[in-house]
Amino acid sequence: MATLLNLIAPVGALLSGALAQTGVETNLTTYMYPDSNITAASVYSVNGSKVAPKGADILTVGVIGDYGWAGWQPSPDDFCLKVLPYLESLGVHSPNEVRNDCDPGDKQYIINATQMQMDTSAYVGQICAMKNCSAFISVGDNFYDSGVDFTTAGILRFEQAWVTMYQQGVFDYAPWYQCLGNHDVVPGQSGVDFQTKVAPLYDDRWYFGTKGLPYYTYDLTGSDWSATFVVVDSDCFLSSYQKNTSVYYNSYTQACHSTRQEQLDFLSSTFSNSTAEWKFLQLHHPYRSAATNETDLEPLMDIVVAHKATVMNGHDHCMGHFYSNDTNFILSGAAGYPQAGDCNNGTAPGPYAKFLGANSLSAANGFVTMDISKNVINVEYYLRDMTFDGGDLYSVVYDLDPSYNFQITQHSC
Repeated sequence: MATLLNLIAPVGALLSGALAQTGVETNLTTYMYPDSNITAASVYSVNGSKVAPKGADILTVGVIGDYGWAGWQPSPDDFCLKVLPYLESLGVHSPNEVRNDCDPGDKQYIINATQMQMDTSAYVGQICAMKNCSAFISVGDNFYDSGVDFTTAGILRFEQAWVTMYQQGVFDYAPWYQCLGNHDVVPGQSGVDFQTKVAPLYDDRWYFGTKGLPYYTYDLTGSDWSATFVVVDSDCFLSSYQKNTSVYYNSYTQACHSTRQEQLDFLSSTFSNSTAEWKFLQLHHPYRSAATNETDLEPLMDIVVAHKATVMNGHDHCMGHFYSNDTNFILSGAAGYPQAGDCNNGTAPGPYAKFLGANSLSAANGFVTMDISKNVINVEYYLRDMTFDGGDLYSVVYDLDPSYNFQITQHSC
């Protein structure tokens, strides 16, 4: 596992040289290394991010999302309840991060959410040791409540909520193919740049493509099959994030909303140029949901349907399987703080909801595994037994077995 001390020196060179095509690196390089003499030539001595192994008849990956709670420090109640409203009454605009860190619901969850992330990380490690997971696929919200950026506080959060949280066993070698969620973009461009450009140099398990962009593609390749994955930033597609009252409204979301056609074109061309047996769209927000269907994502879904692809998302803090318009939607947003309401307390809202990992009391912690082979993808939902002294939140008789599974047999086109 590469560390920051080994890799941070070439960051400026990477942003100014190897990633020059992204168009935003010059300002970042000046921001980080205003007097740097680092040259692009030194970049190529840096080890790249880890990738999944090739050539297996069956490759198992874990799909995981909405996990990063550890280390979050909410704003104090006195500030949130007294100072912030007074500032707003005076017309003083507070930073989005400050407003977001006053969220009363998340402030209430933090203690339990941190413990649940820790318990679930151990559970994921146990299942993946048994199943020999070769990689993890993230569906976003990597750091609650307001993301991370290139500050000491951001570095400490990255260490606590991810680097040291997911260690030992399979975690030591398996790459994480990352994706941004709404909490990750609260800091704006600086937060996006930390996760897409700096974090892969900090820890070589953290993968965010080869161009330092929030959207990218990668392939998993087996002995006689391949699978193409396209990651997009769904934050860019939501019209609600374009309101100046939203904590997600900033220069980054404004810019990427105005250029969202680039991501649509990227998805379409990548799928069209791929001859893979399997194609996946990996994003944070749900188009199909038991809570809120994000209809702004429909242009992406038109491309998915045309190529008979599969969608993986988080955002809803629960586990679910939806099937609509001949398309499978895999929800895996329960690696941190589960919320029963996000899965309609386990009651299917319509015929497209095939499975919801929730009941009247709680949603279950857990994640999804996919066993990918030439002719079939076996999708299994692992839900952690949440039986406690004095009451059961979500009881699972034997949580080393999947609580639900289905198979994908129709190849993409």
